[in-house]
Amino acid sequence: MTIDPFLRSLDDMLHDLPSQRRQEIMAAIVPLRRYALLMEQAVLVSQAAFAGDGAEKVAHLLLSGARRVGSYPAGAFVVVTPAGPVIAAAFGDFAGTEGRRAPIEFVPRHVTRLAPEQLHAMSAVVGITPPAHELYLVPVASPTMQVGALVLLDADGESADDRLMESYASRAAMAYLHAVHQPR
Repeated sequence: MTIDPFLRSLDDMLHDLPSQRRQEIMAAIVPLRRYALLMEQAVLVSQAAFAGDGAEKVAHLLLSGARRVGSYPAGAFVVVTPAGPVIAAAFGDFAGTEGRRAPIEFVPRHVTRLAPEQLHAMSAVVGITPPAHELYLVPVASPTMQVGALVLLDADGESADDRLMESYASRAAMAYLHAVHQPR
């Protein structure tokens, strides 16, 4: 029997298997589906950038993709500008903050986590209520340039979503850079 891991009715196909075996197969397929989702979202961002869509639209697509890849209830895409970090796209608790300055701490060079007690002053700068959960900061960078960072409210702590998000951010960075440098 050939199993298509993307078949929506996969559970129905496996219903005759013993429960333990069905669970083993599903456990092996879930990571494959999640990685495929990551690649699908990265491709959407790249297609928009290379089709000539503006940096603003690509920023929103980039953050929308992060939202689909992970299970984060709120977040922002912060970009580095000559005037300092600025929120380019946002959702959840960060909604309505687009265009506002962001603290430099929101653009780390390495994956970082900020505990809720560290966020009071930074939240005031952005104009949001201090989060009850930590922020997961993922650099969006090409091999030669830091574009910005994904600032994600992480309610469930470290998870497989985090590793996927790091991979997604590195893939989306080049597309965003292309969109920024396109002549308008």
